[in-house]
Amino acid sequence: MLVTLRTKAKLAGLVALIAAGTLVAAAPVRAAEPQSAARDMVASMAEAVIGTLRAGADRTAREARFRDMYRRNFDNAGIAAWAAGRAFTAASPTAKQDYLKTFEDYVVKAYAAQLTKYKGERLRVDKVESDGPYTIVISNLVHPDPREAREIEMRWRLSNAGGRLVVSDVVIDKISMALTEKRAFADWLQEKGGTLEGLTAKLQEKIAAVNQGS
Repeated sequence: MLVTLRTKAKLAGLVALIAAGTLVAAAPVRAAEPQSAARDMVASMAEAVIGTLRAGADRTAREARFRDMYRRNFDNAGIAAWAAGRAFTAASPTAKQDYLKTFEDYVVKAYAAQLTKYKGERLRVDKVESDGPYTIVISNLVHPDPREAREIEMRWRLSNAGGRLVVSDVVIDKISMALTEKRAFADWLQEKGGTLEGLTAKLQEKIAAVNQGS
């Protein structure tokens, strides 16, 4: 069965959450072994998230774990600034600070909620490629029911930040998680007058909606 764009976007959110919620503290990467380290990193993420789900952690505990892992393994400022574009560049230092905190809250809340959709899929890591300064780990999401022949390709884009690997994007079935977020933020910026303060307010609305639905 074909996966719709909306479903792909949700899957992108799920994978972002897997990345944000399951990375162990990234070890320094030696120049001779970036591909091996990248493969091990993605495989470890998959194993860790399955363990977390099987443990049946409640929402509060799950979000706390995801927030800790996100802070240790993702460039929140870089991702958030890229998603907001020129609105971030033009904003005041105070507005930027408020936005960065709200963006982190949004990632944790919005993506943590997607894990409830987990149905026992497993991640198979297939190969690793280089793409300029990035390392690309190519994997496939495999359905637990063998009668479901379709697999969903996932490409993890990793970069080296200060001697450690971080996930900068995940492309699921040719849909970029980062680009999906940037497009949504562009719509929200237009809705809220094009300012970073407006985007922050929109993210707060989204966070409140997740809390109300919990």
